[in-house]
Amino acid sequence: MKKSTIALACVLIGVFALMTLYPHFAFAQSYGGVGADELSGRVAGLTGKLITVVLPAISILGLVYAAILAVSGDQGAKGRMILIIIACIVGCLAPIIIHWLQGAVGGGY
Repeated sequence: MKKSTIALACVLIGVFALMTLYPHFAFAQSYGGVGADELSGRVAGLTGKLITVVLPAISILGLVYAAILAVSGDQGAKGRMILIIIACIVGCLAPIIIHWLQGAVGGGY
């Protein structure tokens, strides 16, 4: 056997042993300890910023990039622009889509 195969097997056995002996770490369960609510609040804030700020901004930048390609005379710019317009629409509507999906499953902000 190769050394890399043996090393990978040892790592997998170690991870399996860790999960078996310490299921608290394996399943990432929160028992209501200190900081559990703070972490979920931070994750929710980060997710909100990604969905409402970063995703639409990247979509708009992609649209500007496609326009620059079209102006420079790139032959594949039209196909790229159509795909980027679709991505831009989905990116700008992402907060609405996610809020609708959360309402459909009974959750929400």
